[in-house]
Amino acid sequence: MPVASWPRLSQAKDLLPIIRGNLVAAACRHTLPAGLSLELLPIVEDGLVGYEFLPNQATNTYLTIGCDDRGVPVLRQRSYRAEASGSLRVAAVNGRTLSQRERVSGQSLRRRDAILSDWTSAAEAAWIELAALFPEQPRHDIEVDESAHECIDEALAIAHEYLADWDPCIDFCGVPDEAQYGFALTHANGGRGLLASRQRGQWALWFQCPYAALNEEWSAPLIQGASSWASAGAIPRYTPQHAALLFPSIKPEAPARTHRRGTSGDRREGDDRRSADRRHADRRHGDRRRVDSSDADRLVERRRQDRRRRDRRDRASHERH
Repeated sequence: MPVASWPRLSQAKDLLPIIRGNLVAAACRHTLPAGLSLELLPIVEDGLVGYEFLPNQATNTYLTIGCDDRGVPVLRQRSYRAEASGSLRVAAVNGRTLSQRERVSGQSLRRRDAILSDWTSAAEAAWIELAALFPEQPRHDIEVDESAHECIDEALAIAHEYLADWDPCIDFCGVPDEAQYGFALTHANGGRGLLASRQRGQWALWFQCPYAALNEEWSAPLIQGASSWASAGAIPRYTPQHAALLFPSIKPEAPARTHRRGTSGDRREGDDRRSADRRHADRRHGDRRRVDSSDADRLVERRRQDRRRRDRRDRASHERH
């Protein structure tokens, strides 16, 4: 990383707490899956100064939240992917043949930057992207432990008091427990130094330039049993998606359809419908009387009348033909 892109010590001591404060404020509105924890690693990378999220689970995508050279909040997503054995690969760009390193790095890493309007929006976007990367159920409230980062904030503030006349640039490599290795310091006049915590509870500052040299040490509160910066809490939160899995909704049964014989297919309305119903009822009543009648003479007479009507109908039909 070019030294010109490193932030000033005065900028870093103010920027890092602001970013974390917005992340902590937004954490109460989001959840993490059971067993997931996140580390926040200070990092300076390709013009971005901020924090990288390091999960304790395997993933090919990493998120970084920070600001660019203009001080604008940015959420960066870096995705690594393995190349298929038979896939196409870029060999040249604008007539220039790419080296093996350029070909591999260009195809294995994908980076996207989202520019946000403020730190509140950036923090919300970061938690939303983390939920998309780790969508497992059940979900739990997020518990945050700021003790380790508050210790670094205090060390940066003390180092700035000692180096206020120079205000050197500081580099963050984004590796776990980087304070044990030390944060590199540099100045445009040739000054260089290191801020480190070699032993627990002890900080050491060394800085040297052409006309001055400084060595300082101070103690810091011991952090007992330091845990991850953020982790899934013990109490699960039942999100709508989780509730749908545990308690599937039961659809009410459709009411039974009633079917009225003789009228379901009748599309007539008003007086026509009522008069038709009366004629239909009278006809059924008449048929029932005829069937139930026990008068033999009347039945014989009715058969004779029916026979005469058929004979007349047959004669009329014969005369027409």
